[in-house]
Amino acid sequence: MLSDATDQPEDEGLHESLGTVGESMTLAVVTLRPDTRTPDAVAMLRNHGVGGAPVVEAGRLIGIATVSDLVALAPRAHATGPFLRPLRNQPEWCVRDVMSKSVCVATAEEPLVEAVIKMDDRGVDRLPVVDADGRPVGILAREDVVRAVARVGRRERVGPDERRSKLLPD
Repeated sequence: MLSDATDQPEDEGLHESLGTVGESMTLAVVTLRPDTRTPDAVAMLRNHGVGGAPVVEAGRLIGIATVSDLVALAPRAHATGPFLRPLRNQPEWCVRDVMSKSVCVATAEEPLVEAVIKMDDRGVDRLPVVDADGRPVGILAREDVVRAVARVGRRERVGPDERRSKLLPD
């Protein structure tokens, strides 16, 4: 379907308006180490005001953990008996024990629209943004998407003449 105003397919206009993941992602990424105890990881995420973070080992993305993942299990596992235990038979759970290992990622060059579709299809609130070597370079969270849409909405609300700076006469 074509848009009356631009004679472009509507999705191309949306792709252009929203730009790329790199233009909207957050560069300062909170990351977790796989051997971090879950209570420590929860405290770190809450202190930074984020709901989840990529799990990185040797500089590469190996998983993602959310506060929900980290608090889903009892803070201390039973050491004996037929009860659920951490995977390495430690008295406490670590990030590695509860992280999601199958991670949907984005690249900085990817159109933001495509990343948003991935987020919706997978039912996730954030996508780690990685380079060609799988190293995290940013994160795209739902809040970043909202800011990008608001930026486009503000730009469209202000007419083209109003966007130009107006010089006052001397």
